[in-house]
Amino acid sequence: MTKPVMTFEEVRAALKQRFPMLMVDSVISLEPGKSIRTTKNVTGNELQFLGHFPEHAVMPGTLIVEAIGQSASILFSKTTGTGMQPGEFLVLGAINEMRFLVPVVPGDRMEIDIQVLKFIEDFALIEAVATVDGTPVARGKLGFARRSLQALSE
Repeated sequence: MTKPVMTFEEVRAALKQRFPMLMVDSVISLEPGKSIRTTKNVTGNELQFLGHFPEHAVMPGTLIVEAIGQSASILFSKTTGTGMQPGEFLVLGAINEMRFLVPVVPGDRMEIDIQVLKFIEDFALIEAVATVDGTPVARGKLGFARRSLQALSE
């Protein structure tokens, strides 16, 4: 296994999310403005598995989308000219053509590949594919907008 570009501690420093919502464990590769590959190690002791589902644990699709969003957030924060300023954060604005193809279960190591389709000012459109052992488990296109806390209070 190759050394990650960003360790868990570096990922945690780059994201605002905390337990139990931190959905990225490491960054395997990163090309600012273009692409990122991250990992999420799915374990049976995560809170969502208490109810989804107690008899047969399955990673909820919404949390796979959250892992994609957090991966995109790291990519945007490392991209020159789109770096997040204090008080700014990314908002998921659109989910298109999202498909969940194979259940993700405890013990799986999910890899998330993101390609930037376009940057337009404070908006970004990405295409994501999540895989487990090379098999696609989810794919879709997501749109993000950069917002500031100040703009929300106005």
